[in-house]
Amino acid sequence: MKAIAYQTKLESNTIHLMNVDNLIGKEVIITVVEVEQKKPEKKPVWKYAGSVNLHGALDKVNIRDLAHE
Repeated sequence: MKAIAYQTKLESNTIHLMNVDNLIGKEVIITVVEVEQKKPEKKPVWKYAGSVNLHGALDKVNIRDLAHE
């Protein structure tokens, strides 16, 4: 038993299979399965860029300590 798999986008209600001449006249099973399309992840769009003057408030603070809180 030989298995042939095709993946294609359906454009109509007729499916045309290629290279199946050796299967003509034989019993076959044809299964149609919808493939779930993954949506592309949207990247965040930055609308603003800015800075803040903290007047040296963080000069003696280890910022990595704040990252775990």
